[in-house]
Amino acid sequence: MTKTKKLIIGVIAAAIIVAALILLLIYKGLLPSVGGDGTVAYVQKISSLTGQSFTVDRYAGVIESQKAQTYKKDTSRDIEEVYVKLGDTVVVGTPLFKYDVRTSENNIASIKLDIEALNNEISYLQSQGNSTEIQLQISERQLEIKQKQADLTRYEQEINNAEVKSEIAGIVKGVNASNDDDTADQAVVTITEIGEFRVKGKVSEQSVSTITQGMPVIVRSRVDENQTWNGTISKIDTEPATNQENENNYYYSSGERSSSYPFYVSLDATVGLMLGQHVFIEPDYGQGDAVQKDGVWIDQSFVVTEDDGETSYVWLSNNNRLTKRTVELGEFDPDEFTVEITSGLSLEDSIAWPDDTLKEGMKTKDISEAE
Repeated sequence: MTKTKKLIIGVIAAAIIVAALILLLIYKGLLPSVGGDGTVAYVQKISSLTGQSFTVDRYAGVIESQKAQTYKKDTSRDIEEVYVKLGDTVVVGTPLFKYDVRTSENNIASIKLDIEALNNEISYLQSQGNSTEIQLQISERQLEIKQKQADLTRYEQEINNAEVKSEIAGIVKGVNASNDDDTADQAVVTITEIGEFRVKGKVSEQSVSTITQGMPVIVRSRVDENQTWNGTISKIDTEPATNQENENNYYYSSGERSSSYPFYVSLDATVGLMLGQHVFIEPDYGQGDAVQKDGVWIDQSFVVTEDDGETSYVWLSNNNRLTKRTVELGEFDPDEFTVEITSGLSLEDSIAWPDDTLKEGMKTKDISEAE
């Protein structure tokens, strides 16, 4: 038996134990159901279930740039105009926003008048003789002129640098044009650099201990389950994100608020990924090497068998409404705890994991829409 196959079997065995514990906790009311919240039942496409264990943890992720550049407001100045908007592509030197220079222009005009007046005073004092007292007054006026000239240079630089330009090529990901004092510390413009990508994910405080730095992961497309990228967890933030809902455990969510911890994935390759693309992140247990079975195979826990022991059904989404669908069972794979559906389902159907909250006629949503 190969090392990879042993690993897959070990993971599947562990997944079965975890599934049994989850079922027990749900039965005792200690863990919320994944089926629905009383009004909506979350379903998953059969094609995404075939050939993989349902109990592998998944976390929401988004493709971002390795580098982000922020441009904050000078608290002593007001912004006249912001030239860019969310989603704009910029290059090095693209004007981002401009400060209001009217105050600087007025100050320059006032300083020039002051300097002219001081020079006139010096000329007058020089005509009055060469006494020590007169020389002292002239020195005082000259010192004032130097101070005024320094202020003049500062205001001229403010006008010359009124336009703030991008220092990198990238995409505008944040804009805040407010001049309010309470937003002074916020970035006026945030740009993410175009280039190497990484994945930013979030894991709940209950699950943060299940991931480690250096852990290999699979990044999976939300649109096409078979499109994947490999990577490694490069960093896990030790400080939780503030006021965030626990949107990280893809399968189980209580709807209650809790802390979440950002983590980052370095990718082996980024071909086919786009900046801002939403993906799934799952620990790599070798499930990508599992052999795909022909036909429709699903986890046994999705199938409900009636008391007569002969009739089996699943909870199916039909026109976004939940209904019971009778199915015929074929072979059972005890190693993977999956069962073949010989009649009643296709790979394009979507089903819900059964629990006591499900009722016929409930609205259904794809599980990718669950927070």
